[in-house]
Amino acid sequence: MVNKEWAGKVRDQRYLEHVRAQGCLVCSRPAQAHHLTHAEGLRGMRRTGDQWAVPLCKEHHDHLHAHGNESRWWALQGLDGIEWAKGMFEWYQSN
Repeated sequence: MVNKEWAGKVRDQRYLEHVRAQGCLVCSRPAQAHHLTHAEGLRGMRRTGDQWAVPLCKEHHDHLHAHGNESRWWALQGLDGIEWAKGMFEWYQSN
């Protein structure tokens, strides 16, 4: 039986390695893969699919989680994590 919460969510460790290799979107330092919690219309701490992963260094990853409002945090950085994730996943699938 498939868990409805996970149905349709991409899981791809090679893609997550690729995301981490890009460097932090804010400062370009070595990155972790952060799953955008405001993608797919989700709110809170529910994990999205790997297609919604973006690279953030530990400092910015921790700062984002401490901030609490992910959409607002990205706006304050002047970045659009959702657009980055869409573009990177499309590129990854075509290569």
